[in-house]
Amino acid sequence: MAAQTFLIVRSDDLVVLALQWSGFEIRGQGPSALPLLEATDSRAILTVAFPPQAILEQTTVSGFHTTGLVHSDSRLASSGELHFRVAIGTVVELSAQGILGALADGRARLEPTSGIEMPWGLRVLPLARTPGADVVSEHTDRPVVATRSGAVGLWSMRLRASDGTPDDAGLSIRPTFVADSDILADGLFQRPPLEGWRNIIVTSSHDFSPPTATRLELTALGGSLSAAAQWPSDSWTHEMVLGRDEKVDVAARGTLWPFGFPAVYQDITTREFLPVHNPQSLGCVAGLVKRLALVITRPLLSGTRTPTFPFDEVEILGRVFPLAGSAEPPDPHLFIPGASLTPVQFPVRCRAGDTDVEFTIPLIFVSDTRQAPSPDVLAQWRPHATARIPATRIDMVGAGGRPGDVLEVHSLTFSGTDDGAARHPDVESFGAVLPALRSLLPGSQHEQARTLRYAPQLRSLVGRVPDTERSPVPDVPLLFEAPSGVPVSFTGNADRSGGLVAPKFSADGISRELGPVVTGALPGAPDLDAALRDAFSGATLFGFPLASLIDTAVDPSPGPPRIVQTRVNDALVTEMRWERLRLKAHSAFRPRATGAPAELDLFVGCAPSGSGTGAVEPATTCSLKNFALVLPPPPMAPVLKLSFDSVTFTQGPGRAPAVALAGMGVEFAGALKLLQELQSQLESLIGVRGPTSSVSTSGVTVGYEVGIPKAAAGLFVLQNVTGRVKVTVPFVEKPVTVALGFASREHPFALTVSAFGGGGYADIEIAGTNEPRVEFSLEFGASLAIDFVVARAEVHALGGVRFLRRPDGGVELEAFIRIGGSVELLGLVSVSVELRVSLTYLDDPPRLFGRATVVIELDLTLYSETVTVDSGTFELIGGSAPARRLGGLTAAERSASGFEAWQRYRKAFAS
Repeated sequence: MAAQTFLIVRSDDLVVLALQWSGFEIRGQGPSALPLLEATDSRAILTVAFPPQAILEQTTVSGFHTTGLVHSDSRLASSGELHFRVAIGTVVELSAQGILGALADGRARLEPTSGIEMPWGLRVLPLARTPGADVVSEHTDRPVVATRSGAVGLWSMRLRASDGTPDDAGLSIRPTFVADSDILADGLFQRPPLEGWRNIIVTSSHDFSPPTATRLELTALGGSLSAAAQWPSDSWTHEMVLGRDEKVDVAARGTLWPFGFPAVYQDITTREFLPVHNPQSLGCVAGLVKRLALVITRPLLSGTRTPTFPFDEVEILGRVFPLAGSAEPPDPHLFIPGASLTPVQFPVRCRAGDTDVEFTIPLIFVSDTRQAPSPDVLAQWRPHATARIPATRIDMVGAGGRPGDVLEVHSLTFSGTDDGAARHPDVESFGAVLPALRSLLPGSQHEQARTLRYAPQLRSLVGRVPDTERSPVPDVPLLFEAPSGVPVSFTGNADRSGGLVAPKFSADGISRELGPVVTGALPGAPDLDAALRDAFSGATLFGFPLASLIDTAVDPSPGPPRIVQTRVNDALVTEMRWERLRLKAHSAFRPRATGAPAELDLFVGCAPSGSGTGAVEPATTCSLKNFALVLPPPPMAPVLKLSFDSVTFTQGPGRAPAVALAGMGVEFAGALKLLQELQSQLESLIGVRGPTSSVSTSGVTVGYEVGIPKAAAGLFVLQNVTGRVKVTVPFVEKPVTVALGFASREHPFALTVSAFGGGGYADIEIAGTNEPRVEFSLEFGASLAIDFVVARAEVHALGGVRFLRRPDGGVELEAFIRIGGSVELLGLVSVSVELRVSLTYLDDPPRLFGRATVVIELDLTLYSETVTVDSGTFELIGGSAPARRLGGLTAAERSASGFEAWQRYRKAFAS
């Protein structure tokens, strides 16, 4: 039959027990006429059930200010049972005194099937700490009465090991999880003790060692417990009296991720007298006060540098960080202090070499039982992972201090890595301004910080510290995060890059030696020509596409310009260098066929001031050497070549930009070989006379202008020729232009061809790959005069041509003929006739149009008249039709056509 339960109640000393037994038989009655039980089985068990031994209470953080009653939430523990094994033959009287006497003084041994819930949420099994010892009960079987006062003591059952002492029960306890409460923080009250810790206590007790208990007592009013445990990563201390928690101290050892500061998370609850303020009275209440804190056990960490963490030392500026007012973490082993919405900002100092930076940043507490934060916690923390710092120059690579390693850092985004042997802090990305670009190209574009990351090759080195001699650090350790890179363009500020060259590229990385670069266009690229075309699209050199001029067939292969900041005499100096860049032919640009190769040398930085004091001053020098410009460009046969030993752009403090030409030569070829004497005189005069130069806000111009009195070329004789050579270096987004001219439209030269005479001018302008501008005009003719005294006559015939090729490729060609003559009789009558016919061709859109004009002049001494007949403009190609344009004549043209004058002329002779 099922075991029956009997209730034992003794009101004097508040004994309230429920009793069951097994392995006993009733053997009559004892002296008190109560039944006697005799243990007839070696497994005879007396089971004693107690009322709830623990109560769960909410905690608070301070005293109370209230105008009414204050209520908190609480929970009672479940009842517990103790199973005592009684020796066979033991006789027990069925009374409170008899039952309690049978269990006291070591007469019964506690069985391992026992369990009692104390503290709340944990069911504990008392065990003897010493192997071979038993757990026994120490209690009285009769009420204890004070001699003087007559007060009766509260009955209690003290469990102890058989070898326990009055000060130490010698017990350990094996806890099992019962439940966590559903009580949440609300208003004045916080969550109860041990929330989130119970499973940790149970797991650690099982995996490592059970907690020790120096006191375990049970009463009808609740139990008393003194328990403690120290595990590798956690600790637990619990003091409770009569079912009420007095002190609960739980702690977890771990680190503050990502830096790795060793820390202890403390969750301490103590019972304190708290004042209660209301308008009617002032009192106090013994409430539970919870204090949460992080205690840093080692605030200074040294030797923290890794390839992706540039700091030698990291320090958290504080040792104890109270978490009062912060949300209590659901998992004490992994949490963001203060929670993700209002995280605690920890002050941190990092040192890289001699440079310190300080900032505040939320951190993640990671218990020693965890390898790293979970993805969920990391996702909550990442919005807070970036620390803003004042602009600070930091060596972000830390392997020799190369110029490209030192950047002006404005923000640091942290993370952590695990190389299998240890966890390391990591800089996932950082925001930096490139001071070199900001100095060379001022403006908002380079004032804002750019996001950079470490190159994958560098991340693979984590766990190995690079040294300066055998450094495995890649040439480009830092990459820009922006997919399109960082734009670097001097096309609108050519004076800042030496005038002659205007680099333009989108940097996607930072080289240790070169600064911002296009990683795909570095030496060693599979198709360097194609890479350069992509990288330097839009960049120019002397007006030509830069990438098309760079000779990639040389050894070593050409690299990009070096744009870095260096330290000169304790001062930071921006420097851009592109030295001995070998050039090849493209379009009208040709390296000289003999002599040194065509090269570009660029230096923007600081040079000795020349004062002898060792001071330096800003200096810019750009030199283009040993090249020529050929017209027309190949594959057509050249007719003109301008060659230069060098064209050099210089600029310094307090001095205007200047351009110097050295070793300039002019060579006519092909159809212009007849002009060799003109070429020789021009070169000789240029060598004697100095250049002229001018500077404006848009550029600098240097050139030569010389007068050539006379030059013969076969049957041609040129006189009063002004030769001009001019080089213009713009500061705006335009190509460098080279112009060569002889005379001008306003001041033409004189031309004699055998018996014919005339004049003209020529003007040629080369601007990079644009179509060259070519304009020339020649006029020539002859005249004959006869004088018979009574009559004189004169006839003349003149012709000319003007050609203009515009930079946009458009062509304009104009030709004309002038034929005329005059007769004079006795000085009284003279008649002259002039015929002019012109043809003009324009190619955009194609048009060929002409015009004819006849002018007749009659002088009869007392009467004179001039008649002009104008054909108007005839469209021969293009336009509406090859018909005379009448309707479109202007008023001036209609007047000039002279219809009325012609009628007057006819009337004069008709009369």
